[in-house]
Amino acid sequence: MGGVRAELPILDGEMLGPRASGNRLLVIGDSIFESTSRRYGGDMCTALVPLGWRVAVEAKSGELVGFGRTVIRERINEGWDAAVVFLGTNFGGDQVNYERDLTRIVDALAPRPTLLLTATLFRDSMKLVNESIRRVASLYPNVSVLDWGTASLQEGILNRDKIHPTDAGRKVLVASVAAALGNAPKTPGSCLVSMSDLPLDEDNGATSTTVDDSNGTSPTTTVPAQSTTTVAPSSPSGQ
Repeated sequence: MGGVRAELPILDGEMLGPRASGNRLLVIGDSIFESTSRRYGGDMCTALVPLGWRVAVEAKSGELVGFGRTVIRERINEGWDAAVVFLGTNFGGDQVNYERDLTRIVDALAPRPTLLLTATLFRDSMKLVNESIRRVASLYPNVSVLDWGTASLQEGILNRDKIHPTDAGRKVLVASVAAALGNAPKTPGSCLVSMSDLPLDEDNGATSTTVDDSNGTSPTTTVPAQSTTTVAPSSPSGQ
């Protein structure tokens, strides 16, 4: 199979890195982001740790926007400097409730630089989700929007369910987030344990809560200016 060449999503707003005061990054999402977590290969950390970010991916399959409020309640006081939120694919059908919950998440994260991703347009109701995302973002100067909803329509990005990324699409997704973040204001980066990781660590008898991939140092990495990326996918895993 040949490589998938894709345009990276348009970023509406400023890159997060130059506005962040530190490098602790909280990433919140559903199954789409879960597929990038440590449990499933660690694509998000692979993309962001070299940029200096200390990344925790809190993502869980099937979760609605309310999951983000749970994560905020549990982890907001851990010194985060920036956040990425991708919740909306599992839309409960009530735009008022969705927008209310998203507003509360964004409000709790303020004034930290925050990135919101639009949802894939696999059904008409996703237009309501994306309307709410953009409306909420417009109220907060610290919030930028990454148009994954449009970018994901490109050939080879999504599986047959038109929701979850292919292996190649997942690479494009994390590259898009990396481009929107840019370099963290300080180094080194590391991959932090999430709440869903803890049972695995306990089963293994592990006591550490941080996986530091930098070995004490972090090479200076510059986000490429190109607006396209090419990846050679393996066979889709059918998430």
